[in-house]
This record gives sequence, structure tokens and C-alpha cells, in this order.
Amino acid sequence: MEPNRLIWILIYSFVILSPTNAADFVLEIYGNANMDEYLNQDDLDYIRDIVAGNTEPTKLADSNFDGQVNEQDVEQLQAILDGREEKLTFIDMLGEPVTVNKPIRRLVNMGYNGVEMTRILGAEDILVAYGQDRADHAIFFPKFAELPFVGTDPNDCDYEKIISLKPDAVQTNIERASYTVGGLDQKRIFEKNLKDIPLICLNMREQDTLVKNVRTYGYILDREEKAEEFIDWYSGYYDLFLSRTASLLEDEKPRCVFEYTPYYCYASGSNLGQVLALAGGKNILDKKIGPDDPKYGSMLDIEPEFIVMEDPEYIFKAVGSWESGYHVDNTSAMAAYQEQVTNRTELANAIAIREDNVHCMSYWILTGAGNNIIGTAYVAKLLHPDLFEDIDPVAIHQDYVDRFCRIDFDVKEEGAFLYPPYDRWPVEA
Repeated sequence: MEPNRLIWILIYSFVILSPTNAADFVLEIYGNANMDEYLNQDDLDYIRDIVAGNTEPTKLADSNFDGQVNEQDVEQLQAILDGREEKLTFIDMLGEPVTVNKPIRRLVNMGYNGVEMTRILGAEDILVAYGQDRADHAIFFPKFAELPFVGTDPNDCDYEKIISLKPDAVQTNIERASYTVGGLDQKRIFEKNLKDIPLICLNMREQDTLVKNVRTYGYILDREEKAEEFIDWYSGYYDLFLSRTASLLEDEKPRCVFEYTPYYCYASGSNLGQVLALAGGKNILDKKIGPDDPKYGSMLDIEPEFIVMEDPEYIFKAVGSWESGYHVDNTSAMAAYQEQVTNRTELANAIAIREDNVHCMSYWILTGAGNNIIGTAYVAKLLHPDLFEDIDPVAIHQDYVDRFCRIDFDVKEEGAFLYPPYDRWPVEA
């Protein structure tokens, strides 16, 4: 695949990423001297060349993050590769270096998808608190639902409880692209109230940076092998979808919009916007906001007149995690949302309404961790059934649940994830 056939640009505060596949990134852990996507022997050799004066220092060559590159950095990187390092420094999604003490044995996890990634990496045992009460989600999070909850908003957290739990680190809810706006301010509030507790702020939602952040998280939690197992699974599908949709001509991509609440829609740099792009859809919001806008990774209030004028062929409605998913036994709430969209008088003549192409999809198969690949599979199958004739979204969903969630759940028979249900779609189910 030619590397320039599809470029997505997401701007983080200090890092610009233009991935063409799941492995096209720089692993931002200090010690990655050659600035590729791995930590390995090549980096040891690179640091030795720097120490010998044969090579110029790179940004990440300072393994122990003390401001100079010398033999101690060789020793630190060797310790990282052997899994015996006492500290690790990485660059978070806001572009700031963060040092954690190792190993992390007690973790407070505020992130919606960060906590799911913690389970994927087999690190449930180190969790001591979660951001929000998940008692209602005990089917999907049987262990997490029993944890104390401490809040997610930095202005409304139970900081006393967090400190009393004596965590080695706190993973914040700063975990998505929209935090390019306001993320640093929120991090400063956490820092003020959680002095001397390292903060983990890694993007666990957007597809184009997930592999990088999962690999980083694997090193932070000493779960490198589990991280690579997930990365192999995830990037296999990511690259497959990308390789097929990248060759589509613009007029072969159906015009789509993905909304949360009425006319509050996802730009293309956001997690659900990337679902559309990876599945071969054209986000009508691209006419309104481009990749150079800081809000490209966010949701935007859009005028109904703009939606009417652009006349989307498909309207997707994201349904929240409390009204859909693993713990819900019927699709009545999702059906009501579809009816809400189809009954809007201003949309009466829209192609999506006339052709019954209004689809409600649960956050549980859209947002982050491995879920966005599941959502991408369903959307791709709907938009391009011939191109993805060999793809079975239900099987991908079940594989994710079995391999990485490790719960006893039949996605075909249980839960509420789509409306209309997949067996009523105009594709072979």
C-alpha cells in the first residue's frame, strides 16, 4: 500500500501524527533512541553510538531522563528491556514527559476506555478505584463494578479518597483527541490536588493513535506481551479496513453524519469520525472543519440547515453506554432514538430518511479500546457490502469479548448494540 493514499491528521498539543497504518508512529518512551515504534537492541546500539560520539543525540535517547546521554542511559534501557527498571519516562498525549515509579501495584483508573484497556492487558488486579459507578455494568465489568468510584471530572473528584488509596499512579479521563482543547488546564487541576502522584494521560479512543498508546501502556504496567497480543489483533483489522477503503474514489464514499445528541456531531478527527473514515464513509462535517482546527477531534453543534443542505445518505446515532450495550436486554431505547431522528420535519426529504438509512449504534462498539474496530466493521459492512463481503462484524465482536474481555457473553443473542438489528440490515447477516 502506498503510504500517501490516505492521511489523517490529528493535532495534539506538541505532536503531529499522520499515520498510514496502525504501526506508523514513534513510540514516545525515553530510551527509544532511533525514534521508531519499538524499544529493542537497535536502541541500545544507537545510544552506544551517541556515547561514543559517532551519532547525534535524539529526543528520546536520554533513557533515564536526566538531561544527558551517557552509559547510564544504556543501563536504564537494558533494565527496561529486561523488565527490571525502577522508573520509566514517557510522553503523554498532551506532549509532556511523565515519570512513573515501577512496578505499579496500585492504580486508580478514571478513564472510560482506559479501564477497559487495563483489563485487556490483564491488569485488573492492580486497580483500586474507578472513576464512575459501574454497578449497572456488572455484566461487562464484573470486577470493576465492585470498585469504589472517585469521579472523573477534575473539578469534582474525591481527591481525599484517591490519596487514601495510596495509588502508585492515576490514569485520568484525559484519553481522547478532544482534550487537545482544555486538556492541559484539566491536567494542572489533577496535579494540584494529587501532588507527587504520576498521572497517566494516554489516548485510548482514537483509532490512529491507539496502537502507540497501548504499547506505551503495556510498558507502564509491565504487560508488554499482552499489549502486543492485542496490537496484533487490532492492527490486523485496522490495516485491512484502511487498505480497502483508501483506494475508494470520493464519489464512491457515501455522505454520512454521526451525531450524539440532536445535531451535536462528530468531526472526522474524533473517535467516531474516524470510524466513518476507516469504513469508507465521507463525513459531511469535513466541509465545515478541517484537520488544522483544534476542534477537529471533537463534537460540534451543527446547524440543522447545514445537515439538510448536505443531504447525508446515512445518519448514524451514537447511543450512550447506560441505554445500550451488554446490560440492556432490548432495543426499545435505541428504537426511540431512531424514531426521534426520522420524525424531524426538517429532515423529511433527506436521502437517509427516505431510504431508511438511520442507524443507532451503541457506544459499547464505537468508542475506544477495541470497540471502535467493531463499530468500523459494522459501518463498513453497511456502506460497502461488496468490498467487505468476507467480513463478519458479529464474529469480530464475539472474538473481542472472548479474547480480551474474558466474559461469558453471546453478542448475537444478548445485549443491545444496533438498531435496526443486524439481522434486518440489507446485507447477508
